[in-house]
Amino acid sequence: MFLLLSGLIHLAYSLCLQRGYQVADLSVVYPIARGTGPMLSTLGAFLILGETLSGQGVAGLLLVVAGIGLIATQGDLSAFRRPGGQSGVRWGTATGGLIASYTVVDAYAVKALGIAPVVLDWFSNLLRFFLLAPIVIANPRRAIEAMRGYWWIAVGVGLLSPLSYILVLAALTSGAPLSLVARMREMSMMVGALMGMVILREKVGPWRLAGCAVLIAGVILLSGG
Repeated sequence: MFLLLSGLIHLAYSLCLQRGYQVADLSVVYPIARGTGPMLSTLGAFLILGETLSGQGVAGLLLVVAGIGLIATQGDLSAFRRPGGQSGVRWGTATGGLIASYTVVDAYAVKALGIAPVVLDWFSNLLRFFLLAPIVIANPRRAIEAMRGYWWIAVGVGLLSPLSYILVLAALTSGAPLSLVARMREMSMMVGALMGMVILREKVGPWRLAGCAVLIAGVILLSGG
């Protein structure tokens, strides 16, 4: 049941994240997605599970919200009234919610149920393959045309994306504290913003970089200092 649930959530996450990339900048969608995951997990624990929210947790939540605001608006609050700014926040937040969901499910699967990280990720990818296969089978020519010139990029994503997550799960199963792994993983927000600037030629600027730094500080506070 947990393998099936993990695969479904990961599929929804992948589709949601890619849709976000279509309508907004990588340097907006990815940091917001990675930042709202811990924020939503903390709010869920407070509202649903009745856990106590400390002063440090409140400060972390405020920093995450401030960081998201800086990333999305680059210091110009009128950006929230523009469709592009709203789309980046909306899709990034939705992706963050799915990140929080699969994090809880997968952590329980590898820690409590003893499922090997490679097996968990392999099954998740296999499930996505079978769920998406009918779309390709229905019109294989369209799929081939869409992939023309992108095969090597697809192979790279197919190798690096599972490997990165397997390393996260392997760190957890080897005894590494979840708080430490979560904090180190969130450094990818800054890397994502920088890659959007260098590779995709997106306009990042000092406001967006400052927002990434504020967001990372908030995540560190949320994960326990």
